[in-house]
Amino acid sequence: MSAIPSEANGRAAPGDGAAWSFDAETLPPDERASAWAEAMRRLHLPFADPAPDAGAVGTVLALTSPMGFEFALVAGGAQAIAGRTPGALPGLWLGLLIDGAARLEAGAAPVVLSPKMLIYGATGVDAALRFDGPFRQLFVRIPQVAIDARLLAPIEAQVSLVEPRTIGGHGLLALLHSIAGSLAADRPGDLGPIETALIELLVPVIARSGGAAAKGGAAGLRARQFERICRGIETQLGDPELTVRAIAGAEGLSVRYLQQLFARSGQTVTGYVKARRLERARAELTSPLHAQLSISEIAFRWGFNQSAHFSRAYRDRFDEAPRDTRNRARRECVSA
Repeated sequence: MSAIPSEANGRAAPGDGAAWSFDAETLPPDERASAWAEAMRRLHLPFADPAPDAGAVGTVLALTSPMGFEFALVAGGAQAIAGRTPGALPGLWLGLLIDGAARLEAGAAPVVLSPKMLIYGATGVDAALRFDGPFRQLFVRIPQVAIDARLLAPIEAQVSLVEPRTIGGHGLLALLHSIAGSLAADRPGDLGPIETALIELLVPVIARSGGAAAKGGAAGLRARQFERICRGIETQLGDPELTVRAIAGAEGLSVRYLQQLFARSGQTVTGYVKARRLERARAELTSPLHAQLSISEIAFRWGFNQSAHFSRAYRDRFDEAPRDTRNRARRECVSA
């Protein structure tokens, strides 16, 4: 594998939503282990403390999307990365072995990993990942707001392992392997569609790997209904007439039952629709593919009838005006 480009002196660049990289070999041997631990902390991984062996550390190439998804390709030598990161931002992390041999230890018998297995868990969960030799591992961190709204119940505070067997599951693995390859090749591009595709493929995999949807009875039925309803909403976000009554009618449900279903996940139907519209609008505001559209046009594309209402809702959710988001994205595109 060719050397990964790194920032000056091999240290991580300040976090601003852009790409950053780290290469321990650019540092003196006696500084590598501590710098490696610093790089791991920056990734907010539940595996925070590597072995204090300067030869075990390696490289990181990471990229953060506008919505806060962080993709990191980590490579190194034999080592154990174990523990958890105190104060990690709430969310979900994914791990996929790309090359090498690794074992996962998370409260049960060690599991030998392969590139056909996906591990995931809530941030802050204690676990250990042991590599027996040279390796490459993809880590993805997804903000809580991007995943929780799509699940009937929050992610349990544990590490889970999945060997996808469905078309969607294999599609998820293929997407993650492709992301790892793109990071290694330093390919530029718009991450908005990647965020959307990742969530759409990931939610059913999680739900059916031991979550509520995998259960029988009423709990399983509700989880599968919730997943189906959310998928349906995604295809109609641009319709300004997408109301609670319209969604319930399309599913053959009463308005009250639909509201109760969303309440089980700690949200309302209208709140979910509004949040997803704002997230889609934010993705387009940061995308070069939609730079020719005005902010008002983007707002109308995602079901907002009034620009002023869109701007207020956007600021309330993201703590900045839509114009600020677009201007920052343009600056980052020019400096890239």
